[in-house]
Amino acid sequence: MAGIPAVRPAQVPKTSRRRSKLSLKRILLGYALVAPVVVWRTVTSVYPFLYTLYLSFFDNSPVRQSFDFIGLENYAVALKDHNVVDTIGFTFYFMAVSVSLQIVIALLTAQLLNGRFFGRNLVRAINLLPWALAGIVTATAARWVFDTEYGLINDLLWRAFDIRPIWLVDVGLARFAVVLTDVWKNTPFLTVVFIGGLQGISPEIYEAAKIDGSSGVKAFWYITLPLIAPLVISMAIFISIYRILSFEIVYGLTQGGPGMATALMSYVVYLQGFRVLNFGYASAVAMGLFVIVLVIGLLGYGLLRRAWARL
Repeated sequence: MAGIPAVRPAQVPKTSRRRSKLSLKRILLGYALVAPVVVWRTVTSVYPFLYTLYLSFFDNSPVRQSFDFIGLENYAVALKDHNVVDTIGFTFYFMAVSVSLQIVIALLTAQLLNGRFFGRNLVRAINLLPWALAGIVTATAARWVFDTEYGLINDLLWRAFDIRPIWLVDVGLARFAVVLTDVWKNTPFLTVVFIGGLQGISPEIYEAAKIDGSSGVKAFWYITLPLIAPLVISMAIFISIYRILSFEIVYGLTQGGPGMATALMSYVVYLQGFRVLNFGYASAVAMGLFVIVLVIGLLGYGLLRRAWARL
């Protein structure tokens, strides 16, 4: 005991104070580094959202030179507007069909590209080309592809079956063309994400499954799909929200036609805000779009938590 130096009581408070000062400096430094990003996001995201909410309660139009408070009248008019109601229906149709096709095709394509074969890296790079194109470029090119007289698809159909469908005039065909174009453009990105998820599964699991007599479709259904289910759900949430907010495909391919059959809610916001210059009404439709996105996000988050709990 005599060889152990005695610790003076006064030394402990000094050490604690130094540590607390150091921790405070680190906390302040962290806030200082994060502050510019928070301010920037507030200016570019939170403020526009709050101002859009504010405008939705006004009859604001520079054409009529009006800025009058009307409460919920814009929302009431939107709910009675047949164009808006039909647009909501097509928006959900577009989201459901496009997301479903993208997930199924991306899962199958990722399974193929995850295997070992000659030129795999080159094929993966080619797979990303549609996604790398700008949306407006894809939509403009698709407009020529679906052209009744000179389009590639109609040329093949005419040679094979002697028919020329009017893709962008018929309501059903125009909607199918919009969905098909969107799936062609955005599935490659989802494929790359799913490839990353498949590479995270240990090969030993599949080897053990082979010993038990499970391979091929059974291994995919009972091993692969359950293990990447959280990734599939999270990406489904992401692309569902992106589909609802999609704009350039419809703008470049059909301009919302025929009539308003292929118009998405985001396109209606564009028409009311930048063509008609009815800012108040456009803001009300935009807030309705926000509510739909919020509901989908919350439902998807609940499904994601359940998928994680099952693992």
